[in-house]
Amino acid sequence: MVAGGLTPGELSHRLGLTSGGVTALTGRLIDAGYVERSSHPSDKRMRILTPTEAGADHLREVTEPVTEPADRALSWLSGADVDALERFLDMLCGLKERAAAATPGPAPEGAGDRYTPALLM
Repeated sequence: MVAGGLTPGELSHRLGLTSGGVTALTGRLIDAGYVERSSHPSDKRMRILTPTEAGADHLREVTEPVTEPADRALSWLSGADVDALERFLDMLCGLKERAAAATPGPAPEGAGDRYTPALLM
């Protein structure tokens, strides 16, 4: 939800799943009505996965036990403290995104196993 949508490849990389795993996962999420697949805004050859309203509602429901106490604690902070915390979290998110981009994705299915393709024939 924060990213506004991801390509299946981006989702694969972030979750450490193979393309087959992401295909199975997104199929289930689409069937459940939590995710929809649409054309990428800048590259029509690609697809982007975005949460549906039901998916966003479900995500809020499962994260509420964490976000409610956090919102309460944030309400006790001064404006200056909130600004400092916001700057810190922005820096942390930037570092996390760079680290995620530099982390190799999952190994291709069957990688390192030269016998599996022969067994599947």
